[in-house]
Amino acid sequence: MLFDIDGTLIDSAGAGGGALLSAAREHFQNSHIQPVALHGRTDRGIMSELLEGAGIIASAENLASLCENYFRRLPLELRRRDGFVLPGVRQLLDYLYADPRCHLGLVTGNMPESAQIKLEHYDLWKYFKFGVYGHEAPHRHQLSEPAWRYVRSHASNPLPQHVVIIGDTPLDVDLAMAMEVRCLAVCTGGCSEASLRSAGAHHVVSDLAETETIVRWLTPTRSK
Repeated sequence: MLFDIDGTLIDSAGAGGGALLSAAREHFQNSHIQPVALHGRTDRGIMSELLEGAGIIASAENLASLCENYFRRLPLELRRRDGFVLPGVRQLLDYLYADPRCHLGLVTGNMPESAQIKLEHYDLWKYFKFGVYGHEAPHRHQLSEPAWRYVRSHASNPLPQHVVIIGDTPLDVDLAMAMEVRCLAVCTGGCSEASLRSAGAHHVVSDLAETETIVRWLTPTRSK
């Protein structure tokens, strides 16, 4: 099971975007740097667009400096905002984590460091054995190859029908289609059920609160 973070597991009340914009404006001493679209995208793509939109070269050095400042600011933003774990998340993760047949991983646009900072803040980091992160590709669907690589390293002979992407945007659905696996889409990130279904999600739920029903859909071919 490969989980997205923002809008799927947590609502950070804009902590990530706020920390990133402040970090960019401070480090490059440019108050004219403007926000860019975040939802469902990878940090690598977001940061490059953020800098290039202000006429700053998105060089490896500039991106590394931005990341350092962002990771420093993020914990403060998380503490001062009223973020929360989304409905049903803890119960679902508890259930799946206790099942030895399930391997829980992340597939997220966050960098490894920001993913850990966010999930440790909400006491969710402990559930995940591995992750595929936003530094590995500029676009979400391009995480397909590294995602399969990590899945194969943590599960012997994984079948596509046993791999599920759990996310909240059409870009998560695009990734599942690129991997040729199933997608459970959740409406907690702001996308409508209709938009997620039209994107090709195999199953759409309003939130992750119906634990038993969701587990049955996630593991249809497995029996105890």
